Amino acid sequence: MLRALELATYAIKNCRPNPAVGAVIVKNGVAVGEGYTQEPGNDHAEIVALKNAGENAKDAELHVTLEPCSHYGRTPPCADAIIKAGIKKVCYGYLDPNSQVAGKGIEKLKGAGIETVKENLNGQIDRFYESYSWFVKNKTPFVTLKIAQTMDGFIANSDKTPLKITGEESQIELHRLRSFCDAVVIGGGTFRCDNPQLTVRKVKGANPQKIIFSRGNFKGGTFEENWRLMLEDCAKKGMHHILVEAGAMLAKNLFGLPNSFQRFLLWTSPLRIGRGLPWDIPKSLILDKIYAQGKDLCMEFAIN
Repeated sequence: MLRALELATYAIKNCRPNPAVGAVIVKNGVAVGEGYTQEPGNDHAEIVALKNAGENAKDAELHVTLEPCSHYGRTPPCADAIIKAGIKKVCYGYLDPNSQVAGKGIEKLKGAGIETVKENLNGQIDRFYESYSWFVKNKTPFVTLKIAQTMDGFIANSDKTPLKITGEESQIELHRLRSFCDAVVIGGGTFRCDNPQLTVRKVKGANPQKIIFSRGNFKGGTFEENWRLMLEDCAKKGMHHILVEAGAMLAKNLFGLPNSFQRFLLWTSPLRIGRGLPWDIPKSLILDKIYAQGKDLCMEFAIN
């Protein structure tokens, strides 16, 4: 399933608005086929894996990150193909929240005598599909806001030049997070001072789209109006998950705008610089989780 999840990240950029799915077929302890969701109108992950496995799919196990579809859309139901191929067991990571599926795929497999088991990697699969579920229910992207600060509360040098704040473990986690996202948003100030690559280099996965949210790109109106317009445009493009790597000004504007994001990650390193560019952390945040990433501390805050 972990390999299936890795494969799913390869699909994120090209499969939207469909969910990114990875699939692995295992027989006698050996992977005999794998695949991930192709562009809309083309094969889903399960079909790619079945084609790769060929006759080896008979009496094999299928590990797939999302419940196989059971309806006719641009392509025929994956559940039907799984049954026809003679798969004996299906391990799935997440029930599809799409009302056209929503458990129907699993019921069809069970009805054909196929054993089904939920396997979510201790919540990793749930986290991966959190944004897809949000998108299906709310028709807008799930937004994660991330900020990194020094122990004494600075996010850059005093002259706004870039400052490497977090350690290697946090950098790897950031690249993994980017690989799960359709796009990464930065403010105009961050772009002008740093012009970061915003790519996936330390893990395997597809690079997210880079979005510069700057006054110069506004079509007029307030910050809120332009933020909503950007999210609306991303939704039209089928983007499920947006990561915002915010500087001080963009963070301030987002914290002042209700429902502008769904998750806030604050990474704090042990580094102290004495003087630098500060930012204003809201006092009303509710801490949800706290854990170490190497020498850094990651805090996740609940957003009401």
